[in-house]
Amino acid sequence: MNVDHDLTQSGTSMNATLGSFRRSSQPNKVFIKNFKESPVRELSNNYFEEIWENQRKLLLMIFHNEPIQMSLQLAYEACETVCRYHKSEEVYRRLENELLIHIQQLKTSLSEGLETNNKIFIATLNREWVKLCSSLVLIRNIFMELDRRYLIRATEYSSIIDLGKQLFREHVMESTTLKHHTIKDILALITKDRNGNTIDKGLVRSLMTMLSELNMYTDDFEPEFLNNTRDYYHTEANRLIQEYNIPDYLLHANQRYKEEGEERIQSYLEQTSKTRLLEAVKAQFVYVKIGQILEKGFDTMMDNMEKEPLKILYTSIIHDRGIIHLRTAFSSYIKRRGAELIKDPKQDARMITSLLTYKTKLDEIVHDCFDNDDMFLNALKESFEAFVNSRRSKPAELLAKFIDSKLRASSKQKNVEEDLEQLLDRLLVIFRYLQGKDAFEAFYKRFLSKRLLLSKSASNDLEKSVLSRLKTECGSGFTKNLEAMFKDIEVSTDLNNEFKSSEQYPRNLDMVFQVNVLAQGIWPTYSMCEFTLPPQMLQCQTSFEEFYPTKFTGRRLTWQNSLASCTVKASFPSGTKDLTVSLLQTTVLVLFNDNDILSYMDIAQATNMEEKELKRTLQSLACGQHKLLLKESSGMDIQMSDTFKYNSDFTATSVRLKINVLQQEQSGEERKATETKVLVDRQHQLEAAIVRVMKAKRKLNHTDLMSELFSQVRFPLESTDIKKRIETLIDREYLARDEENPSTYIYK
Repeated sequence: MNVDHDLTQSGTSMNATLGSFRRSSQPNKVFIKNFKESPVRELSNNYFEEIWENQRKLLLMIFHNEPIQMSLQLAYEACETVCRYHKSEEVYRRLENELLIHIQQLKTSLSEGLETNNKIFIATLNREWVKLCSSLVLIRNIFMELDRRYLIRATEYSSIIDLGKQLFREHVMESTTLKHHTIKDILALITKDRNGNTIDKGLVRSLMTMLSELNMYTDDFEPEFLNNTRDYYHTEANRLIQEYNIPDYLLHANQRYKEEGEERIQSYLEQTSKTRLLEAVKAQFVYVKIGQILEKGFDTMMDNMEKEPLKILYTSIIHDRGIIHLRTAFSSYIKRRGAELIKDPKQDARMITSLLTYKTKLDEIVHDCFDNDDMFLNALKESFEAFVNSRRSKPAELLAKFIDSKLRASSKQKNVEEDLEQLLDRLLVIFRYLQGKDAFEAFYKRFLSKRLLLSKSASNDLEKSVLSRLKTECGSGFTKNLEAMFKDIEVSTDLNNEFKSSEQYPRNLDMVFQVNVLAQGIWPTYSMCEFTLPPQMLQCQTSFEEFYPTKFTGRRLTWQNSLASCTVKASFPSGTKDLTVSLLQTTVLVLFNDNDILSYMDIAQATNMEEKELKRTLQSLACGQHKLLLKESSGMDIQMSDTFKYNSDFTATSVRLKINVLQQEQSGEERKATETKVLVDRQHQLEAAIVRVMKAKRKLNHTDLMSELFSQVRFPLESTDIKKRIETLIDREYLARDEENPSTYIYK
């Protein structure tokens, strides 16, 4: 902004608040049509010379900062007079010459001072610049009429101030020596500031303003300043990356970002330098060091959830190609640490809990450190899916088992339904990553069947909520059989009520008998277990077999006694207990109503159980936590020579007791059966997919067929599996090999 000085004031002291010169932009000009100035008489040369001599003396007083002994108002009016008498060009020429003489004297003085005492050079330069600016303001106010009448119209300058600055630039600052020392000394002060030493920031700010007003900041100063910045931080980064751990290194880098981008920009640098300055600093701390940073510290920062350094790292390279390296490191970390969670069979019991914790941690890092960047969200999805499927169907089985544990009714489980709903949402995220969702469905169906048949479900609403989520995720085809299982239980409830009201229902029955009628193709398959039922149980089954045809025709019942459970009231000297036991256990226990002691062979003969089932049942009654029977021999193994005795001294604090069958061997058999079923189902689906593709294409080479199958089949595929199914279909004459090209198949 240009400041007009009060022309009646004597002296030259004032603030130098000036605008920069504009060589190419001229102020708007206003022309008045048909306007003619009034003719004026000529000004005599003697009178003009007299006026100019006074003006020249005044200029010298101003240049030398001497007390002004003449009226500034009269000086202004004198300039106005000579300009009105068409002497503007001559006044301009003489004024320009006086300015040039003064500025050349300044150059000489500065050059001599540089040779004698270069330590105070930039302070002297700044002082002379400020004095010159003050002088130019006053001179412009005196020669205001020259500005208006001639300078704006006839020259490239916008004002006398503009003229003075341009002359100062051309004859002082464009001197190679002076410019070099000016920039070098400014950079030395900035380096001292970076080193933590105290400097005169006002001096640096004033010099930055000078360079900016002279149009030398961007073209002359900034390139050297940025090179100096790169050199400074290149040295510092090389030293600190060896001395510091990576988190501390990044925290220090961030502190430097703040110092440069905020403190120095606000204190003395131009705002236009901010972006390029920060890029220069980040380049030395992070861009060129990204490999070392990731190798030495990325895993540690991830392991320890050091979110601040991670965020600094991300924001430092978000606009640099180094972001690709960060994504790669993030992806590799997810796979490597994830594989550690699922590879060890000894950790299977904690696998799902560990995966939930791990996923929460990764989500938090992507949100808090990587700004939910799509690049990192996709890396998380792809990498999590890659490692969680590296162990084939095991994660699917354990996820189904984990959900089963949360949906089972338990006196120890105090989870509120709302908490379980939130947990189910998190579990569904893990489910989405499973490629073998058919394996999950098979295991989930088996666990669900036991919850429904043994009435162990904690909440019907939660069960339906899980099905709803699975249906939304995978479609109605995925949950069709699961929903049908619930329907069977509902129909069975109505059927039991009708049975109790029927004439076939046994009268004077001192037990509650309930049947679940299940559709064979919907429920999991279980091995048959034949044994002799207790008389009352056998009577109830016979009665139901007589009742069922009255409701349905053409259907055949097959009893799955191995799945049946009973609640038995047992009387002990210490009190009566309600025992929840299997039908197999019940069959053995009721034998002791008539006998206190029975041998293994006696029990085997009375029950007709298979040896394996009988030993497992006796083990649960005589060797488990609740020893209802006493075994003569020691140890867990059941021998055919063993004798069993009713435990009259049995005590327990609880009235209701659940007597579990020892499950390890049984669970292993069920798991193997489920895995086998999944494998067989996959073989059928794969064969169907091959036939479907070949029927549409008629002729296809092996590579293209593989590509089609990988895109269509929903479970993980191995090349060997595909080859086996193709060979099977060739043997069964669904396909044939091309005689000329054996790797091409033809649909027959």
